[in-house]
Amino acid sequence: MKKTFPIIFILIALSIVGILFIQITWLQGLFILSKNQLSDKLNQSAVIVSNEVSKKMNSGLSLRFPKRRQGLDQEYHIHSFDESSIADVYNEKEINASIKAALTKYGVTDLNYEFAVSDKKGNIELKSAKFEDAFIDEVNNLECRVSVIPQDIIEPVGPFETIIILVPKVRIYLLHSLQWVIIGAVLFVFIVLAAFFITVKSLFTQKRLNEIKRDFINNMTHELKTPLATISLAVDAIKSEKVKSNTKSVDYFSTIIKEENLRMNKHVEVILQAAQLEKKEYYLNKQPVDMHDLLFGILDSFKLQLDGKPSTVHTVFEADPSEIEGDKEYLLHVFSNLIDNAIKYSKDVIDITITTLTLPTEIRIIIEDKGIGMGPDTRKHIFEKFYRAHTGNIHNVKGFGLGMSYVKWVIDIHKGKIKVESEEGVGTKMIVTLPIT
Repeated sequence: MKKTFPIIFILIALSIVGILFIQITWLQGLFILSKNQLSDKLNQSAVIVSNEVSKKMNSGLSLRFPKRRQGLDQEYHIHSFDESSIADVYNEKEINASIKAALTKYGVTDLNYEFAVSDKKGNIELKSAKFEDAFIDEVNNLECRVSVIPQDIIEPVGPFETIIILVPKVRIYLLHSLQWVIIGAVLFVFIVLAAFFITVKSLFTQKRLNEIKRDFINNMTHELKTPLATISLAVDAIKSEKVKSNTKSVDYFSTIIKEENLRMNKHVEVILQAAQLEKKEYYLNKQPVDMHDLLFGILDSFKLQLDGKPSTVHTVFEADPSEIEGDKEYLLHVFSNLIDNAIKYSKDVIDITITTLTLPTEIRIIIEDKGIGMGPDTRKHIFEKFYRAHTGNIHNVKGFGLGMSYVKWVIDIHKGKIKVESEEGVGTKMIVTLPIT
């Protein structure tokens, strides 16, 4: 796992980078293609408008109305014969209508555009309201120019009048037209990234679980081998003639065998509890349980451990009523685990306070010690299966890391809550809240 994990991580990372590169390249190509398609449609529409306009234009001379001039002492008329321009035949609204109709023919109905008509010298003779503002921004515009060539000219020779169509801020229009494609691409990228992070997180979790399970197997092997070795030695001792003839020695070694057997049974019970928790198979034999009686009974079972060190246990039982509906066997294991931890993780002097309180619909049990306490990381993982807190130089603290996960599971199936308050070097407070009914 140590060797393959970096390789897997690098391969997945390279795959993600490759997918992102392909997506970005594809979107850029799609943007350019859409811009070219829009430019083609704009040109084709402009050609249609140019053809329509040229049909109405007369390439010959047209008689205009005389212009009156005044001299110093007489009035006279000047008759000019000029070619008619587009501005003479069309107005702004008519040109706009022709452009819009042509664009609609090519499926472009929501395009914001500006237009103008320039004469043969390039001067603007007809324009839309915002044409000049759009014309200034050359970078962000898409421009189309089409000359209007009269149809009756055999050999078209310029210059001719020109129809100019501008699409201002064309990038915004193209992005808007491709918004669902872009959203889909971005969403796909986020999905791929999420899959990447979930995969990496799963790999890290799997790696950590493998390490935890390896430690569990090592601990279990050690915990089972020690009592077996002790029992084997005790049996061998009892078989010797010297011990057989001494009743006290036989009783002593028999007691050792019994104690080690109980110790093994306790380890097996913990493992069975873990298996039960894993399968989530349980049956609650609910009955009235007096929490004060239960706690006093548990404290009696730890009397030998408490007598082995300087110890003080304060009981502040204020719950009234102190009876709840629950499975006595499960609750016995829960509070045995909590009190056992309070003893194991105490310092040289054991100082434990057990408090009970009655809430409107719940009973609260607080088990507080003045032991080594826990850091933030331990508090975060305390209820995870196989997790064991680092105890530094405290080598007498043994176990499989299953007790607190079992405690949390039992509290949950009783519809209760458990909270941990702890500080390193100060102590730990376990707060359990259980419904009364």
